[in-house]
Amino acid sequence: MNDKKPRGITFQPGIYDKVLELIPKDRAGRILDVGAGEGYLCRMLKDIGYRVEACDFQQENFKCPDVPFTKANLNSRIPFEDNSFDCVISVEVIEHIENHFQFVREMVRVAKPGGLVIITTPNILSLPSRLHFFLYGYTDCSPFPLDPSRKEYFMLHINPIGLSELIFYYEHCGAGLAQLTTNRIRKSAWIPMIILYPLLSLIIRLKFLRKKHADLHNLYRRHIHWMLHPANLMGRITIAVGKKINGEKD
Repeated sequence: MNDKKPRGITFQPGIYDKVLELIPKDRAGRILDVGAGEGYLCRMLKDIGYRVEACDFQQENFKCPDVPFTKANLNSRIPFEDNSFDCVISVEVIEHIENHFQFVREMVRVAKPGGLVIITTPNILSLPSRLHFFLYGYTDCSPFPLDPSRKEYFMLHINPIGLSELIFYYEHCGAGLAQLTTNRIRKSAWIPMIILYPLLSLIIRLKFLRKKHADLHNLYRRHIHWMLHPANLMGRITIAVGKKINGEKD
């Protein structure tokens, strides 16, 4: 076995291939892989001709010597200039990050206006995940109690995040959710979807679109659209594609 070959950082199939479908087709653009791990996605991008760079906190793990690497604390400011990249990607990282707000803010900050910010994370709002939480009190992102004695606690899913929070972070930081997809539809979601979708669609509209919320109806309609999206209700992994509008907000 060649231990110099980078490995993927997730056991879920199809995530990397789906991300490749979403990135800009212009290979002259500059792409940043945030939380690059060993460089699996970087290797894929580099091999098909993209200009890719990596950042993470453990440079010793990175196995793509031909890809520029910048060491960074992902809970803090990452060392890149504003408006530097055409596409910023993070695959299965945000659920390991203590400070979601700072993490998304930095990804948006370093993206160019009009650039894409792609975040993937386990979907804790799928119908099967909601049922799991109802039964056990834990999402199936972290289906068992976390071990507080583990030294490398950051390797655990210490901070799961749902789509509604991602939408808020994107919009607050100067981006908007442009596309939502998933790596695969869960088989266990089909029956709950068929039974519950009409009820969910009705009650979420009744709750959000009351007259007393009239001044927020545009915002709430955006949330209704994405929260009822099949990728959110049935997908295993949330793959959220943000598009930067006017840069980071103050």
